[in-house]
Amino acid sequence: MLRALFSGVSGLDTSTLRMDVVGNNIANVNTIGFKRSRVTFEDAVSQLIQGATAPSGSLGGSNPKQVGTGARLGSVDRIFAQGSFEQTGVATDLALQGNAFFIVSDGEQQLYTRVGAFQLDGNGRLVDPVNRYIVQGFGFDRATNEYATTLGEIRVPIGQTEPARATTGVVYQGNLSADSEPAGTRAESGVFRDVDGAAASGAVTLVDLRADAAGVVPLLGAGDKISFSATVGGEQITGTFDATATSTMTDLLNTVQTALNSVTGISGVTLGVDASGRISLATPNVLGAAAEVKGLIIQAQDNAGVPRDDFNSLAGLVGTQTARDTGEFSEESVIYDSLGFSHVLKLSFTRTLDANQFTWAAEVDGGETPVLAGTTGRVTFNNDGSLSGFFFDPVGDTLPTKLTIGPKTGARSPFEVELNPGSIGEFDGLTLLQASSTVEATQDGFTQGKMVDFTIDRTGVLSARFSNGVTRPIGMIALAEFVNAQGLELLGGEKYMTTSNSGEARVGVSGSVATEILSGAIEQSNVDLAREFSNMILAQRGFQASARVITTSDEILSELLNLKR
Repeated sequence: MLRALFSGVSGLDTSTLRMDVVGNNIANVNTIGFKRSRVTFEDAVSQLIQGATAPSGSLGGSNPKQVGTGARLGSVDRIFAQGSFEQTGVATDLALQGNAFFIVSDGEQQLYTRVGAFQLDGNGRLVDPVNRYIVQGFGFDRATNEYATTLGEIRVPIGQTEPARATTGVVYQGNLSADSEPAGTRAESGVFRDVDGAAASGAVTLVDLRADAAGVVPLLGAGDKISFSATVGGEQITGTFDATATSTMTDLLNTVQTALNSVTGISGVTLGVDASGRISLATPNVLGAAAEVKGLIIQAQDNAGVPRDDFNSLAGLVGTQTARDTGEFSEESVIYDSLGFSHVLKLSFTRTLDANQFTWAAEVDGGETPVLAGTTGRVTFNNDGSLSGFFFDPVGDTLPTKLTIGPKTGARSPFEVELNPGSIGEFDGLTLLQASSTVEATQDGFTQGKMVDFTIDRTGVLSARFSNGVTRPIGMIALAEFVNAQGLELLGGEKYMTTSNSGEARVGVSGSVATEILSGAIEQSNVDLAREFSNMILAQRGFQASARVITTSDEILSELLNLKR
């Protein structure tokens, strides 16, 4: 009976331990970052009454006869299951999605925690406000543009300023319309066809021109005359062209084009045959409306000079019209000099008569700030609309590679700005596609600014935001992982320290360890009340049963003592 009595006592002890663990779990149901514990038991030493015997001859063997002496504590395990998240909206509240720990230090030792309810102290450091431990991370060095390789405090530069930085490059992205015409006015004739009824080209001879899609009705014969007339800049011009058996459309149009450009002050008027077989006329936009070509008539005559009745007007370009797109587009962007003064850089694109090519011209502040080099150039495109090349026009014997600006603000002068139109052969910058012209520019300069806020992203990077729109990294929060997190020793306040069985901390950042950091949230306790209440009932029943074993054993012992009476 004494053995049963002691077994009952051990049952009381184990049940009490279970209640202690359950009670602690329930008490911390609202403790942020708390991880519940689980207790396990094992049977105590069993007393061997009779050992096992082996089978022999016709007799079988026998099993050992043992009587247990109760239960004892097996382990108390901490369960690091993920807790739920509560959104707080506080930037310094951090929650961990994963198995890692924050690293905090008091200057002498490093501890580990899942509690991310941090605050800034008077020095701008991220700290645990309860015990004032400082959160550890990797600072960002602006001089080297790299993160530190050793752990240390992270300091948020509250109230600091970001000095001005001169623009070093402007990146252009967007489309120059492939549906645009060379800048200026434009007019088109009807469709000309060859002997096969297909759209005529400039190489087709005049005697092979046809008036119908069947390619049957000729428009001209060898020896016919072609007269033309137009008004150019208010001046009337006329002329003739003798059609021979070998005269081509290009020959005719070159004669007309020469006559149009013979007017004083007029140059750059072009005539050609487009892919649809139409005669097209274009005048440079720089000529202005006063120099516009109007009422161009190209008329066929027989060899006697009488207009042909079957096709009186070869091409009636009576009213020139504005192109589908003007062929001109400009993009303005704000750039900065070394003192932070802003300047407006305007880059104007003008489509040329050469296929898939635009010229560009740069000016700063409407021409008030001098551009010392790199003021003009051209940009070309491949047949698929991707960028083919971006070129500067030479200045004397020098070929610029950057825009060179001479500010008058007292800033460093001159300063150079690289114009980046994208990758050659790619669509990541300027393109030439059938869409509207929409080019946008981004640049890397800025004026002076003062820090107004900071953010923490999922990788733990702290970034300061300044009033000038600049965002730069401050540091990166460090995280620690363990081979055996259950081997950590809890010191209170949800702070853990390493032990001989936890393994050394593997320090890294989010990304190098499989854990994300959520800003503006905290991790709740992972205690499940339903589970804990069930465990409480089991602990209570175990205690009651063990107590009944003790009382029953006591009654039996009493009966045994009564045998002497």
